[in-house]
Amino acid sequence: MDKKRRLTADTGFTLVEILVAMTIFAVAVLGLAIGATSVMRANQTSYFNTVATNLAQDKLEQLKATAVSQLPNCPSYTSTGCSDTQTSLGLTFSRSWQIIANSPVSGVNRLDVKIDWTDYISHSVTISSAVKQ
Repeated sequence: MDKKRRLTADTGFTLVEILVAMTIFAVAVLGLAIGATSVMRANQTSYFNTVATNLAQDKLEQLKATAVSQLPNCPSYTSTGCSDTQTSLGLTFSRSWQIIANSPVSGVNRLDVKIDWTDYISHSVTISSAVKQ
């Protein structure tokens, strides 16, 4: 009878075993949380990239639809009147454009539209097109 009583008293987990199990579980959950954060950041960056590309495409189409004689004088991104800002989801996108005459060949204007923004790091997207003079 004493042997039976000892077996029932010795069953179960010790405090050290429980603490080790809890530590392993906490490390696993922390790893999942870091992975989820990375995925959310990548999704947000992808979304902002899409917004920037759409803003650049919108301006490029606007410039292409403008008569060549009506195009603004924008030899560089920093020229006056060759930039604006757009906001999406509380993030400001700086949009600038340049029009380079006779590039890449004579009689053709190259239109470049550049979008800059910063979320957790700085990003930039540039798209180009050509239009006959």
